[in-house]
Amino acid sequence: MCTVTLSFDRNDQEAAEKLAALLSTGLFEQIDLYDDINIDYSDPSLYEPDPSLPEINHDMSPEELEQLIIEDIHSIYQNKVAYAV
Repeated sequence: MCTVTLSFDRNDQEAAEKLAALLSTGLFEQIDLYDDINIDYSDPSLYEPDPSLPEINHDMSPEELEQLIIEDIHSIYQNKVAYAV
């Protein structure tokens, strides 16, 4: 058995028709990866900023943004190492 992952624009009629033709061969079955995720998208708290994240200054230079990302990655990596020990 193998898994083939396809991603496409669900609004693209031609892509939907080609996927339907592929599935109709019986060689593949469609599994929606998001079926197991139970998210209530009407919950307004989903769209609120996370207060634990640093506020992004949209006037940052690419270098400043890169440094912020690198520091964040280092922080995440150090946390994972701490849990692994």
